[in-house]
Amino acid sequence: MTAPLRKHCLVFGGTFDPIHHGHLRSAIELRELLQADELRLMPSHQPPLRGRPSGTAQQRLEMVQLAAANEPGFIVDDRELSRDGASYTVDSLQELRAELGDGVGLTMVMGSDAYAKLHRWHRWQSLLDYANVWVIERADHPLQADGEVAAAMDARRLASVEQLRTRAAGGFFSSRLIQLPISATDIRARVAAGRSIRYLLPDAVAERIAHWGLYQNMQTGTQS
Repeated sequence: MTAPLRKHCLVFGGTFDPIHHGHLRSAIELRELLQADELRLMPSHQPPLRGRPSGTAQQRLEMVQLAAANEPGFIVDDRELSRDGASYTVDSLQELRAELGDGVGLTMVMGSDAYAKLHRWHRWQSLLDYANVWVIERADHPLQADGEVAAAMDARRLASVEQLRTRAAGGFFSSRLIQLPISATDIRARVAAGRSIRYLLPDAVAERIAHWGLYQNMQTGTQS
């Protein structure tokens, strides 16, 4: 009989350029559904499959820290920002597993848009060695993946969040959330156009963006 887990940790990564209420609302729902002890917001340094973020690593980290400051159970994990070059999720999960030990559940979250590109991720086959994978199905991105990825994940598919809750690693689960239609791309475009971004992200983050003059007079790329 498998011993019960000591705790469960969720990992929610992204460029967070900037972090907004869509990210935060999803993070809260994920933590509640899984009954996770902690949720780690993990800003990436340089995503290999995206362009360079507009905000610096320090600016994006500070925005995430401001957004998470008053939310119980949220932890800001800056390990990827200390690396040179591209950020690889599998390296972060391997580090976390070594730190947490085998008796802790570790589940990484990704959107269905990222899942569709999983076959291009560095060492994607090793993700399940260190953590569970939970894919959030976005309305504008149906759940689909490369054939090899789909076969590997379907072989590990769990039927419910209750099953996910008891697994330390190695499980695959997908579900939908009530997601707020907010995107970082739109926020950056609004700032560049001199339009209000109030209520799209925490006031403290909006104030820091204004203080820095971030996203003004710039071209925006595709990013959630």
